[in-house]
Order: sequence, then structure tokens, then C-alpha cells
Amino acid sequence: MPKFKISSKIKRPNFNPTGIRQFSRSQARDKIADWLHSALTDNLMFVFFLLWLLPLLVVIIFATINFSSLPDQIPLFYSRKWGEAQLAPKSYIFVPALGTLFLGIFNFCLSINFHSKERVLSYLLSGTAGIVALLVAITSIKIVLLMV
Repeated sequence: MPKFKISSKIKRPNFNPTGIRQFSRSQARDKIADWLHSALTDNLMFVFFLLWLLPLLVVIIFATINFSSLPDQIPLFYSRKWGEAQLAPKSYIFVPALGTLFLGIFNFCLSINFHSKERVLSYLLSGTAGIVALLVAITSIKIVLLMV
């Protein structure tokens, strides 16, 4: 069986057994700074961010102010059969707002990541977070007003 000699002139690529692309800390910091600068200087992204944040703040403040006047059980699960199956403890009034908060943070992180390459996708992600926040705000405020 013939033996092959490895030529010293051929450069071997750096092999990373984990398959993970590795950055130095300064490269990662520069990349994140570029993403943030690209997204934060865009006025439409700022509008979508406000469209997401303001309804959440309104819901949290409105529910906190009226929390003591809410009954112990509030109708929250409208997809269930009519009656007691729809009721939840009054502290659950904050669950839709918290879900929207986490969804918005996730969407805005993705949006910032895609902003420099795919601007339309970035706008769709951040706009979706804003629309979901508006719908959650309307629904939560109507539930509180129904019970107060």
C-alpha cells in the first residue's frame, strides 16, 4: 500500500471539532455594537419599539391600579367552555402582558440581528411585537373594565 507524504507547502485549515465559529471578545463586541448602531439609528425601529413598550406599560399600570377592586376570579380563558372553566385567579391578569414582554424581547433581539442584512424581516418582527402588544393591551383593559 503506498504511503502519502503530506507536503509542507499545503496549509491545513484550522479544524474546530465543535463546529462552532469562534470570535474573539473584541470581534463579538464590535459586531454587537454594529447591530445596535444600525437598529437604534433607524426611526421606524424606534416607532415599533414604542408601539410595543407603551401598551405594555399602560396595561401593567392600569391592572396594578385596579387590582384591589378586581374579584378573586376573572374571566381570562375565553377559548374554554362558558362558566367556571374560563375563570382564573386575578393575579393572572399580568400573564398576557408578561408573555408579550418576553415575545417582544425575543423579536427585538432577532430584529436587531437581522437589521443590517434583512431590513424587511427586521421590520416585520418588530412590527409584530407592537401589534401583539396593542391587542394584549386592549384585551387586558377590557377584562379589567368588565370586572370593575
